[in-house]
Order: sequence, then structure tokens, then C-alpha cells
Amino acid sequence: MGEIFHLVLMRRRFRHGALTMRLRSHVRSAVKTASWRAFAAVDTFGLVWLFSGHDTTHAIAAAGAVVGVEAITKSFLYFAHERLWEAPLLR
Repeated sequence: MGEIFHLVLMRRRFRHGALTMRLRSHVRSAVKTASWRAFAAVDTFGLVWLFSGHDTTHAIAAAGAVVGVEAITKSFLYFAHERLWEAPLLR
């Protein structure tokens, strides 16, 4: 009887541990996504400003618009990419 109770208790702990690890992994991916997008947004802003060929006011407006749109779309793409890398291989 004691062995059955121990087995059930260990099974429950394993499930809880796996769920905790999965949640941590998702949170870690979300934090990595946000930090990467902050660095990448600065890079994109600078490149658009540099290559826009407009005066400073229009270059800043163009760079801001590009960064705003691309930050949203690329955040979703990066998060999906990160989760695919963490997914177990299908066999």
C-alpha cells in the first residue's frame, strides 16, 4: 500500500515539475523576445534613418514607422521560432 501511495505522489510531482518547466520555458522565450526586439529596434531605426535619404524630420518619421510595425510582427515571428526550437522532435 505504501508503494502505491509513493508512486502516485511521485507521478503528481513529476507532472507538476514538467508543467513548471514548460511555463518557465514560455516565460523565458517571451523575455528573450522582448530583449531582442529592443536591440533590433534600435538597429532598424538607425539603418532606416541612415538609408532613407530624406531630411532629418522625414527620416525620423520613416524610421519610427518602420520600427513600430516591424517590432510587432517580428516579435511574434521570433517567439514562434523560439518555441519551435524548444518543441520536442516528432518521431
